[in-house]
Amino acid sequence: MFGQTQLCDPYNVFLRKHKPGLCCAVREDMPVPTFLNPEDWSYGYTARRTADLPVSFQRSAARDATGRLGFYLFQDVCA
Repeated sequence: MFGQTQLCDPYNVFLRKHKPGLCCAVREDMPVPTFLNPEDWSYGYTARRTADLPVSFQRSAARDATGRLGFYLFQDVCA
């Protein structure tokens, strides 16, 4: 079924307060970076399926960024 594909690496997605659309994804199995403090960021959701991801989320870029940096910053164009 379309959009029901499970992600190999689920992501916790955090939303930047006062900056609509700015998001930070962290793999569920990785620690949350310290810059994601509750004063500036809020937990948005956990993406477990491809249907949970925004259109602007690039899975290959997210894999690379989380492997190197521990997080993936992206702009949700629909926010």
